[in-house]
Amino acid sequence: MRTLHFYHQENDMQARYVSLLRETMAGSVEATATTSLADVKKALASLHYDILHIHGCWSVQFAKAATLAQEKGCRVVISPHGELEPWILRERQWQEKMPKTLLYQRKTIQDAHAIIAMGSMEQKSLERLGWNPRIETIRNALITYSVTPEEMCQQLLVVYHKVMDSDVLNIMDETTRQALFLLLKAAACGHKEWIDAQSLSIFDSPLNWRLLFIYARHEQLDNWLRRGIRVLGVREPLIDVSQVQSYFPTSYQPAKTISESIGNKFASENDRLLATFKFLHHQATARQLTMSHMIELEHEIREHDIDEELLTETLKENRLLLFAQRLMGVLDSFTQFEEGMMPIPAVSDKQTEKLESIITNRLKI
Repeated sequence: MRTLHFYHQENDMQARYVSLLRETMAGSVEATATTSLADVKKALASLHYDILHIHGCWSVQFAKAATLAQEKGCRVVISPHGELEPWILRERQWQEKMPKTLLYQRKTIQDAHAIIAMGSMEQKSLERLGWNPRIETIRNALITYSVTPEEMCQQLLVVYHKVMDSDVLNIMDETTRQALFLLLKAAACGHKEWIDAQSLSIFDSPLNWRLLFIYARHEQLDNWLRRGIRVLGVREPLIDVSQVQSYFPTSYQPAKTISESIGNKFASENDRLLATFKFLHHQATARQLTMSHMIELEHEIREHDIDEELLTETLKENRLLLFAQRLMGVLDSFTQFEEGMMPIPAVSDKQTEKLESIITNRLKI
């Protein structure tokens, strides 16, 4: 893991704290430190950093660094070092703090993956402020004997790992993402014959299986992923992610399967599919459409004979035809769902891209 620390140049306590972190965590984390935004820009341009750890608040340089890091795919952790305590917020509030709050400080805190409080009082203050619910309390070994430097750094390392084990789809390398969609396609169709030999060669490449299993666990894809592994005859690595800790957006809800949500008592396959598309439309409107929903939909289409003309007319009558066609476009994008298997033609447009974004960014902090 590679981290970049950014702190106030004139703050001696922060400098000592960062130095202690770098020294104590040297065996676990490759850490760089700077007090210059220019150095942050150079560092992020030259190397990939996993985490930018900002120390302190009320500097527009910190806000710019956080934005730049997020653009580079680097996650942000912030230690306010007491600079968001109520008495500081009240000091010169209208002259300085309030404009800065409105302009950048609140957003910088909100967008961070985690906020580190250094005691229970600071934790409570941050909770009352309500800008970010992802607050972790790790005492500062420089100012208290209740924690050793080693314990402090171990606790911080846990937070770092928790940050990196969140929204893992968006930190997968392209090869691992392609392998994910290939495994899900295999799970949906149930036959290796649907996958060409050239695509299968991707499993000869190094894959981040750990991220694959974490994503599957977060999006209720465990059974689908393992089914795909069995169908393709890929050797399943022995990876246990049951104890992995992660952060989730406040809107996150574990996905329910389509069948759990709509039931199984329908007079015809057409009625069942209509209920399916109505449910998926509701999920999309609520921004709760998931990858597992899409794989379940593809599997059901493959498994059942469908009266395509009747389905098209039914969807038209319920003003769902274009939405259903866009879902076919989503499946085409994710799993290369074959046109010949689709009961209705796929549509790929801006709204299709928005549906894809709902799915891929569902776990985004």
